[in-house]
Amino acid sequence: MAFSRRRDYAGRRCPGHDYCSKCIYHIVLNKREGIPDFSAVVGEIGNREWPPRVELLPAGKVIHKALSELKRHFPFIWIMRRCIMPDHVHIALYVREATDIHLGTIIKQLKHDCSRGWAEVGYEEGIRLFIDNYHDTFLSGKGQLDSMLSYISDNPRRHLLRKLNPGWFRRFHITDGGYTFEAYGNWDLLVEPEGRSVRISRKYSPAELAAHKRSWLQTVYNDGVLVGPFISKDEKRVRDWAYANGGAIIYLTNEAFGERFKPSGVSYNVCAEGRLMIVHIPVGEKLDRKACMQLNSFAERIAAGEFRLLS
Repeated sequence: MAFSRRRDYAGRRCPGHDYCSKCIYHIVLNKREGIPDFSAVVGEIGNREWPPRVELLPAGKVIHKALSELKRHFPFIWIMRRCIMPDHVHIALYVREATDIHLGTIIKQLKHDCSRGWAEVGYEEGIRLFIDNYHDTFLSGKGQLDSMLSYISDNPRRHLLRKLNPGWFRRFHITDGGYTFEAYGNWDLLVEPEGRSVRISRKYSPAELAAHKRSWLQTVYNDGVLVGPFISKDEKRVRDWAYANGGAIIYLTNEAFGERFKPSGVSYNVCAEGRLMIVHIPVGEKLDRKACMQLNSFAERIAAGEFRLLS
């Protein structure tokens, strides 16, 4: 997936989740090598008369038709939104009732219908349009649906934006309309549908701490973003675990970026994979209690989606 954050662990299902239950999923299917592009992204960023959008090519039209007809096989599903990009497909899929049918069975049927449709338009039979397996995330909290649907719809604009700014080693600014901060890395992490702030307090009971750890684990498995200054040793362990397990991080720091700033060590590799965004929050040089509280407060607000890219 050119210009996209790598999802090398597509196919890993979230442990403990019932994939036959009533649920809303965000599905990503990636194009198999050698298959023609599904679509072309056209338009201009900021142009209301010609906004960014996709124009479906033959393979994309086959996929679009298969998605529209998927409900014939599974009457209990609803395709809430779709976006057929050149080399991958985003689907917001609502399984409206619990059944004995696993999500994987639904995706398998969709892939089968796409292969059959591809043959019907004149190509060789048995050709698979997608790589093996798929990537899924599911809604696990309030307010995530609108973020998920907006994220899917905004793919063409972000695709053009990434083409204009290749690579993840870059500076930009984020704002909530009042505060404006300099940031570095992958700005797409700001609009990931699921974000959770990471803070470990001494006041947490063992049960509360365990619940927080489960939510952070689920966020990483759901391809979400963990946000925080990661000040304490335990918070750093959460960050390092996320790095090692394919997770994405928005890291808040009180240290300003130098003229030739680039992250180093493990952070450099994670940044190169599009899994890191660093935000400079000018709370002062000393990390006293007040500064830490400010950093954690901004982490909660960023995780809640209150900040956006300053264009």
